[in-house]
Amino acid sequence: MPSSSKNRQVAKVDPAAQQVRQIETQEQHASANASAGLNLNLFAAVSGVFSGRSKKSQQLKDDGSYYAEEEQQSAARAQGVGAGSLAAAGQARADSGARRLKQTDHLGIEPAK
Repeated sequence: MPSSSKNRQVAKVDPAAQQVRQIETQEQHASANASAGLNLNLFAAVSGVFSGRSKKSQQLKDDGSYYAEEEQQSAARAQGVGAGSLAAAGQARADSGARRLKQTDHLGIEPAK
């Protein structure tokens, strides 16, 4: 942040009154600047399907024992989608200033305004 300050004193002779005057000036100034910002959005979706089929069979053999058979079929499917967005923005500014002028005569008295 830049900043500056000035002080100055000058003594002048008033030719009409033949008196010395004091003039004091003072100036100050400051400023600042900034910029920032962020926005993030995310979205996702997933869907899926699962299916299965099973078949069992038993057979009685001639010797009296059982024969068992099992058959399975399965299928799965999934699908997904995603998206995102990013945005950034921002701004700031500051400014300041001051100025002062003081006049006094040879006795240190400020003149009437």
